[in-house]
Amino acid sequence: FVQSTGIYNNLEINGFSIRVCKEIDVELKRHQVKSLDELEKQGGFVGAFDLAVALTPLALEKIRGYTRFSSLQIELWEIEEPSTIERDVEVTIMAYRKTRDLIFRKIKKRFKDYLR
Repeated sequence: FVQSTGIYNNLEINGFSIRVCKEIDVELKRHQVKSLDELEKQGGFVGAFDLAVALTPLALEKIRGYTRFSSLQIELWEIEEPSTIERDVEVTIMAYRKTRDLIFRKIKKRFKDYLR
């Protein structure tokens, strides 16, 4: 079971993220950003998961606050936000592709034993 959450709630998915993920057949258009707080409010105990992957040091700090008394394994995959260059859409899209591909490589490496 996989659940995607973040630090903040009720944010819209970035249009560049939607665009570059669609290129690899990952549909984010209907994805809703859910925070750790919202996950807990909906009855999902964060500490019940086997693994949490934080993409920023701030996310790592936040997840540790939820899991002090659980055996949840936590990993930090420090991923920089893609740079957005105003007035140069192509450079911005390339930055989002680079970030997408980095996350995809990390997923494939971390879960190679579970993927076909």
